[in-house]
Amino acid sequence: MLRTAVIVVAALVALTGIVLIFFAGPLWPIGVQLTCVGLLFLFGALFERWRYVKNVSRASAGWQPTGERFTDPTTGVLTEVFYNAQTGQRDYRETKD
Repeated sequence: MLRTAVIVVAALVALTGIVLIFFAGPLWPIGVQLTCVGLLFLFGALFERWRYVKNVSRASAGWQPTGERFTDPTTGVLTEVFYNAQTGQRDYRETKD
């Protein structure tokens, strides 16, 4: 929801800047700034999910259950937490129970 709002507002700011560049005459420097800021936020919101991906290697040895279990609020699935002491990583896995 927040991501969608950021994308919409950033697109509107960028479009407003483009309109100012081409149709507002002496206000074109403000249009350039609005376009740059709008595009910066737009690309940031679109590509942040691509950049921050989960890099957990379940194939490596050393995974131990921590005993933590919770219901994932986004999916409603019971999730168990595993910890790898060698790498310090945590992994969240769906349980079969």
